[in-house]
Amino acid sequence: MPWIKTNECKGCAKCISVCPVNAISMIDSKAVIDQKKCINCGACLTVCPFDIIRPNSENPELKGLGNGRGGGRGRTGGGLGGQGSGLGNGGGRGMGRGR
Repeated sequence: MPWIKTNECKGCAKCISVCPVNAISMIDSKAVIDQKKCINCGACLTVCPFDIIRPNSENPELKGLGNGRGGGRGRTGGGLGGQGSGLGNGGGRGMGRGR
């Protein structure tokens, strides 16, 4: 999900007009993204003339909470007594721990 460097937002509101799900609003003349509504389309990232809307991978508040874009190995254990390989594809997006 995108995040906004709020202290650098100039309040131009260009991001609001391109958001297809109305997930961005202005609070105290600064853009704020409602993460529950955001569908991660990236429209706001490309329209911001000040480049202050950034992907979560650059969010300093989330550093160290995971391996970003799916670094996990998958699950081990195969159900009825079998053993899994532990070789998941790690292709998921998000903040997984990825052990």
